[in-house]
Amino acid sequence: MRNLMKKSFLLNVLLSAIMLLVVSCGEDDAPAVDKTVNAEISSFRIVSPVEASGTINNTDKTIVIEVPGDVDVTTAEVAIEVPEGATVSPASGTEVDFTSPVEFTVTGSDAEGNPITEVYTVSVEKTAVVAFVGSAPTIEELEDDAQAAATWMQATYGDEFVYLSADEITPDAVSNLKVIFYYKLEATAPVDLGAMASEEVASTISNYVRDGGQLLLAGDAAQYIFNIDRVPEAYAFNEVNEEIGVEENKAADDFWGLSAVPTTTSADRTAHPLFEGLLNAENRLYLNNAPTREVRLVWWNVGPAGGACCGEVEMITNFEEQLKAVKLASLQHVTDYFGFAAVEFGRTDLDTHANFSADVPKDFRGTVLMLANSIIGYEWETNDGSVNEYEENIELLTANAIEYLRAQYDAQ
Repeated sequence: MRNLMKKSFLLNVLLSAIMLLVVSCGEDDAPAVDKTVNAEISSFRIVSPVEASGTINNTDKTIVIEVPGDVDVTTAEVAIEVPEGATVSPASGTEVDFTSPVEFTVTGSDAEGNPITEVYTVSVEKTAVVAFVGSAPTIEELEDDAQAAATWMQATYGDEFVYLSADEITPDAVSNLKVIFYYKLEATAPVDLGAMASEEVASTISNYVRDGGQLLLAGDAAQYIFNIDRVPEAYAFNEVNEEIGVEENKAADDFWGLSAVPTTTSADRTAHPLFEGLLNAENRLYLNNAPTREVRLVWWNVGPAGGACCGEVEMITNFEEQLKAVKLASLQHVTDYFGFAAVEFGRTDLDTHANFSADVPKDFRGTVLMLANSIIGYEWETNDGSVNEYEENIELLTANAIEYLRAQYDAQ
């Protein structure tokens, strides 16, 4: 009996050991639980103040979102999707200032459950390629002529357009722009460019043109050609009648505009894209026949680079050679070399003439078109609301100028 009990005990011990061994082996052979949660962003959108989806590059960990040029991105609400179990900071639903690129940190886990992180850099790029600039904070606060021009530009170019006040003009703000248009015609004496004349703003615009940006100047802003150092002060305007005037009771057949008559320029400029669809049979362009017209004379009525006025072409060629420029037109009624009413200033980093002035910087890669502050009739809004029958010519001339400058930018 005792032997039987002993054998039974030993058998139970053996069975227990075998069961423990089996259980132990079973535990060792059980597959480990994979706790991986990818630290990545699967969707990134701005939902306010405009809806726009980002393009995600999971290799470089970058996200780019394009928005219209007039969208305020300082308080943009974001909607972000990440894998279940992952988190992101700043979180989805947060309002973010995208004036500069912003980093978003995504936290997930590896197979063993240890935290892993990835950092995505999110940039918002405005689709604007053309801009109107001015000292006022908004278009609505510009003087009447500039406001009319900027409003037309906004309606014409839509998402490609942005208005930039002087306070908003920074290297980043202008870096993606192809063309900047600066114009004003204000009844003040002397010409007052306000905050646009600040050294910081002028330097930013100057560097923009040096880097290949294109610039259209007109009206009072024509003198900005000196602020950006494209033309030295030694070539200052030689007619400076800064007291603005308003001429009234003008006859409807007293046309103000431009003359591209070949005898007014150093060569035939009538085929220049600026004049497409605008010149009449006499190669003249009418811009204004309103009974009331605003005018100020701050311009080159004769060439500042030497040469007698106004029957000798050297007055023009000296100007063109020394400044890398092309006179495109004079005043509507002119048939000789008098007056520089429309001028194109070309690149100074290549193909300059032997007579090119040593005082002109040789690093401007952009083109500047300038419409003179003179009696050319480039007035977007008549003071008394009277009708200008050639308002559409002003619009087409401006569109031609902008499209020409865009083509110059694209051709670089």
